[in-house]
Amino acid sequence: MPHLERQALLWSLEHITTHGDTDIFPYPFEFEFLMEKKEEIVTALASENTATFRPLSSLDSLVPKSRHGFRVAHQLYPTDAIFLLAATFSIGAQIEAVRGDADRPGFSYKFEPNEEFSMFATDNRFGNWLLKQYVHTVFTEQQYTHVVEADISDFYQRIYHHRLENGLLEAAGDITETRLIRSFLRDIRARQSFGIPVGGNATRLLAELSLVDIDRALLGEGYEFTRYVDDFRIFIKPDQDPYNALAFLADNLWSSEGLSLASAKTRVISFQQYREQLELSSGEDATQAEASAAERLLSALYDAEESDIPPEDLVNIDLVAEIYAETGKDFWDLGKIRILLRCMKLTRDANAADFLKENYSILMPFAKEMVLLMEELSLEENISFQDMEVSIVDLILTPAIRHLHVTRAWLLELFVRGVISISAAQARRLDVLSETLDQRAIFQIRALLGEVHYFRQRKARINELTPWLQPAFLYSAACLPAEEYRTWLGNIKQSLSFPLANLFVDWARSRR
Repeated sequence: MPHLERQALLWSLEHITTHGDTDIFPYPFEFEFLMEKKEEIVTALASENTATFRPLSSLDSLVPKSRHGFRVAHQLYPTDAIFLLAATFSIGAQIEAVRGDADRPGFSYKFEPNEEFSMFATDNRFGNWLLKQYVHTVFTEQQYTHVVEADISDFYQRIYHHRLENGLLEAAGDITETRLIRSFLRDIRARQSFGIPVGGNATRLLAELSLVDIDRALLGEGYEFTRYVDDFRIFIKPDQDPYNALAFLADNLWSSEGLSLASAKTRVISFQQYREQLELSSGEDATQAEASAAERLLSALYDAEESDIPPEDLVNIDLVAEIYAETGKDFWDLGKIRILLRCMKLTRDANAADFLKENYSILMPFAKEMVLLMEELSLEENISFQDMEVSIVDLILTPAIRHLHVTRAWLLELFVRGVISISAAQARRLDVLSETLDQRAIFQIRALLGEVHYFRQRKARINELTPWLQPAFLYSAACLPAEEYRTWLGNIKQSLSFPLANLFVDWARSRR
């Protein structure tokens, strides 16, 4: 019977509970279960027949990628996320070998797992990419005339499975892990032939593999270029035509991968202009020092791990003024605003609380950063957001975010995490919400309110809940009297349909 290696499953569980399953959704409460019962969970997953394994449907949501644009992100069920990551982790070294040596053009997401259960090298982030380009341009000033900037449109959603499967076979062969990845992606995409889940590290590495042939084609044509995920920079020499290079890239993406370039993010600029742009981003131009103080921080903080220590120069920047300036523009730089909010969290900026109270409704593209900032600020004795209770509930229920499930999930986290206390009356207003992420949070909110009657009225119908909702109801129903709760758990095992249900029930009983 084919199965995944226990060690790979254990590493994947540790990675997910340490670093998260995605960087988009709130972490599932199931992480507590995964951490406390990891040995038993890994043993159970290692006995799973990968030939018959089928993942649950993912939770999908629109998330903002610009002020008025969206993309789809996905959250896998926690054990499914472990399975996919374990299979990818097991062949990570082979994928890395296929991508090329240290000088390869694909800069992003270098597979380099470490003892802290990080999956990728820490010096291959976006800021490192910008700095490497800057250093390169300093010593090659006379070699290039233009730079082509190009970005693939809806990259993750359009990755063609057949081409990715060929890449997996080239990298690792037809083995248990590659067969599982192939069937997993087909199942999670409802048998569509394109698209991979957005937000997790397993698919980040798979996405890199999907562009290996494009990298090879550009190199074979004699182009010097670098790439960060789907973001290309082609350096044009005097004997090369920039528009021919752009056409070559576009043609190969379409004919080989079924991908196309995003016209709004694609342009040809002079080499000198590009170098000046890099100087600003890298902070090497002293004459720009005062005007671009926040800009210089972006490359260092962009896509970086969360830190408890603010960079030395960060406290000298008026972060509130910077965000006001950015949100006053017609076109928002979401990356910059997101970083500035993260900077506020690091510094606990004294003016941040008032800024959030006055501007929370326009910060919906940054719901995650806003909520985490509010949580951090609420640790200060003189800062409270309790007066925002009704306003936040109103915002959650507004039609403007009806289809933005992740945005609502983060706003609900304000109540789940206790940043803002919610009354029973306001909690009842949330009952109109029916999406899975909403329901999972509402169960926890009702438990925090100690509403025993809410769970007592519904516990006999737990078999009617979906596999995503059953564990959330079980977890939250722990507010029932201990003996009633344990007796009920003993009677419902056969009614449950979510993965590792028996283990979860035993764990839930042990908590009471």
